[in-house]
Amino acid sequence: MPAFPIIDTHLHVWDQTRLKYSAFEGSPLFGHPYHVEDYRRDCGAVEVEAMVFLECYADFWEGGGQYIEEIEFVEDEQRRDPRIKAIIPMAPLEWGAKVRPMLEKMRDEHPDVRGIRRIMEFDEDPRGLTMSEGFIEGTNLLAEFGWTFDINPNYTQMDFIREWVKLIHGVPMILDHCGKPGIKQGRIEQFREDMNDLARHPDMWVKLSDLPPYAGENWSEKQLRPYIEATLDAFGPDRTIYAGDYPILLQSTSIPEWVQVLDNAFADLGLSEAETRKIYRDNAIKFYRLDL
Repeated sequence: MPAFPIIDTHLHVWDQTRLKYSAFEGSPLFGHPYHVEDYRRDCGAVEVEAMVFLECYADFWEGGGQYIEEIEFVEDEQRRDPRIKAIIPMAPLEWGAKVRPMLEKMRDEHPDVRGIRRIMEFDEDPRGLTMSEGFIEGTNLLAEFGWTFDINPNYTQMDFIREWVKLIHGVPMILDHCGKPGIKQGRIEQFREDMNDLARHPDMWVKLSDLPPYAGENWSEKQLRPYIEATLDAFGPDRTIYAGDYPILLQSTSIPEWVQVLDNAFADLGLSEAETRKIYRDNAIKFYRLDL
């Protein structure tokens, strides 16, 4: 385990008694609430200094959604665990300029909002959404707020993500879960190409998070290592950030096990203590502008 407290930049908490999450209905693992107390328990020996909350795909619809309500729920969690230092909610950026009043409300009434995530992966037409004029306009609008954008595609969608990032200007962006690579499918060469291309954009960062689910049920460190190495080869320790993705990672691993996988990789790759601190802590403070 790291010899210092780390920052987890990808925490989910949810409660089906407060909001509706159709994506989790019927799931034995995810179809019930997860609160900060559950996270605290499941961290085990991993010492966490701060967390960043990421939106949980709460139900939304044409013209509306539970965007503000989710922020308010997280603020209740924050009162019980003030280590939640930043909130990254969902917002309908595809509305283009029409989303401005919602973003202004988030900024003015909820000061811990530091960025937005609008998942494109699960849309009926992911390419159509991502490359739409409204979505590009809405994402670029984040620059006025000084906010970040979390990108959440899977490896089959990286072709248009690579096109899209060229159209976004002045917005720090981070690729969640290394773009959900095709580890089980053996797509390491595609992964290297995707990472190297994205890393050319100075506003792009990457979250080194939750790789085991994409390696298959009986995953091994040997399977994951080339993807960890390729991520660091492309982005280096200055633009790579640790994340846990709790409780989603529970489908394949645990927080202590995932941290140990990374510890082993960092040691074998010869990372210095300063470089390791950047990945586990310092880069998170810089990217999400955490008050620590």
